[in-house]
Amino acid sequence: MLSSIAEKIYWLSRYIERIENTSRLINVNSDLLLDIPHDESNDLKHLIKITGHIKDFKNENTKENVFSFLIEDENNPSSIKYSIEMAKMNSRYLLTMLPKSAWEQFNNLYTDFNNNDKKNSEDLYQIIRNSQRFFAIISDGMQRNDVFNFIKLGRFIERADMLSRIIEDQILRKETHVNKYYQNLQWSSVLKSINGYESFKTLNKQNLNQEIVLNFMIMENLFPRSIKYCVDKLGEVQKYLPKSVEIKKLTKILLDGFSKSNIFKNDNKILKQIDNFQLGLITLDKEISQRFFSY
Repeated sequence: MLSSIAEKIYWLSRYIERIENTSRLINVNSDLLLDIPHDESNDLKHLIKITGHIKDFKNENTKENVFSFLIEDENNPSSIKYSIEMAKMNSRYLLTMLPKSAWEQFNNLYTDFNNNDKKNSEDLYQIIRNSQRFFAIISDGMQRNDVFNFIKLGRFIERADMLSRIIEDQILRKETHVNKYYQNLQWSSVLKSINGYESFKTLNKQNLNQEIVLNFMIMENLFPRSIKYCVDKLGEVQKYLPKSVEIKKLTKILLDGFSKSNIFKNDNKILKQIDNFQLGLITLDKEISQRFFSY
């Protein structure tokens, strides 16, 4: 496989995963505004901080402006529109690489988004469904070859990155004047933003709190949207990629430190570990780029 093709497959996968994750964040946090009596602007601007592009947000801090920046701003590298356009650009070179039904589903994703000028909650849920169907077709209808492995590699790096950002944001924005009930609602919304609320409740019957939610989101190895699950999948993929010894080493150390006792109770400790994890993902992404995409 050409390096340029491998890179386009990797980023196609990352962008489609990003589209779904961003859509979830917007919908869940929009619903949360109805339950928590806060200044809504303060409860939404943090979504831009999660994406890492708060410095690019120049408009007045309102719900409409925040949503517009996250959904339709072509200059925001983490917006849904930008991600869809970049996915479309990468897809032009890959028509023979994926099943025809996958391309039909991607076209559904692209056209459904662009056919509606003003996006509402149902439009975002449709984007989520289209993204999920694309990956479902890939999972059920593709030979386990290098194309499949690079799709998987991009998808789980993107997912792990978003999970770490969501966790970091929730800890940083905890407000002391919010009573325990509303803090638990915030953790509930975090679980819903990763589609994990129902799975969490089957394992944890007690009330929500930071410690048990973080343990689930980070170390639950059977939940597909936990950090550990993502890292395990990255390790599986690398068994089939040539000359990836250094990549395997970098992946293996990503979870170092998360198993320390009481780490999920201590904000400073978990934030430091999340920072280390994010730096590890950046290093891993650079190593993947240097190893496979240099041309």
